[in-house]
Amino acid sequence: MPRRSPLALDRFVARMARLSPPRHRELVRGMLAELDSIADPAERRRFALGAIAAIARLALTGHSRATARAPGRFVGVGEPEDGANSGGPSMSKLTTRQLLRRHNTPLAISFVSLTVLLLASQAVQQVPQLSERGIPAGAMVEVLLLAVPHTLALTIPMAVFLAVSWVFTRLGAEGVLTQARRERAGVRRLIAPVLGASAVVATLTFISNTQVVPRTNARLATVLEGAPRAPSDRTMTIGALWQAARSARTATGPDAAVRVAAYEVEIQKKFALAAAILFLALAGAAIPIRFPHGGPLLVLGASGFVFTGYFLSLVAGESLADQLVISPFIAMWMANAFLLAIVLLLAWRPGRPRTTRGKETLAIGG
Repeated sequence: MPRRSPLALDRFVARMARLSPPRHRELVRGMLAELDSIADPAERRRFALGAIAAIARLALTGHSRATARAPGRFVGVGEPEDGANSGGPSMSKLTTRQLLRRHNTPLAISFVSLTVLLLASQAVQQVPQLSERGIPAGAMVEVLLLAVPHTLALTIPMAVFLAVSWVFTRLGAEGVLTQARRERAGVRRLIAPVLGASAVVATLTFISNTQVVPRTNARLATVLEGAPRAPSDRTMTIGALWQAARSARTATGPDAAVRVAAYEVEIQKKFALAAAILFLALAGAAIPIRFPHGGPLLVLGASGFVFTGYFLSLVAGESLADQLVISPFIAMWMANAFLLAIVLLLAWRPGRPRTTRGKETLAIGG
């Protein structure tokens, strides 16, 4: 007949073993086996109380391997990992497809929300003005539809940053970033797929900015003016801009340099806005890696700081270039330099994950 401790503590331990999560069940069964092998009632009671405390600790915290010690016995239990969520995915099991799939929902939500918000803002500003000019409702709808491509040129980079920063913040909360920083090339394994996907998005954005946006801008100007307008830097494709810039360089006159600057600013802007997707993806990953326990407030705060700094740099650079104060290249790329500076600053002195030294010994039973 099996031995029973006072107050049937061993039955309580057995019940906890059956109800424990699968990831802890093997360890808890080891404690139960140790308990069944103890003959002395007092020692059995002490071990049962210690086992109950250890099982509760396993259930409430994330753990790696460690050793629990009873009088003369050792039972494997867990050691807490800083920042780990015992229910989250481990670094070794997170595949590239799973990592990219996790970006789909936040990317779609960010993209749709930002695009709708900006289009609604434009509609509020333009519809009353168009109504006063007597433009029919059909033309108003066309104006709003034609505004979509150049709006996407702004919302796509912003959506990429929000999605990457959100996913990496979640990875930090789950302990994946802590594991990645402890593994060789672990952080690179997380960032490389995101940069690859961002490069694809950047390429498609560049094609849209150089071919689709100029044509829709030209059509938009025609609808608003009621007649075709002469080509401008905002309505030229990339090829037409190169040709116009070459022609302006050979021209003479007081406004020749201004026209050259305007064409070159637009050329550099198309490249810089597409490249910004890569820089924003890097910044979106670097900030949570540096602050893995930041949470949603980190995403909101970082988004406000990054977007404000980026667009202020972009607007200021374009203004200075139009005034011939700085070159168009510097004017359009200094916003990306701002993003790169953030990434380098965070990577220069990365936060060091707290590590445990050796194995933790948890005494069970005295």
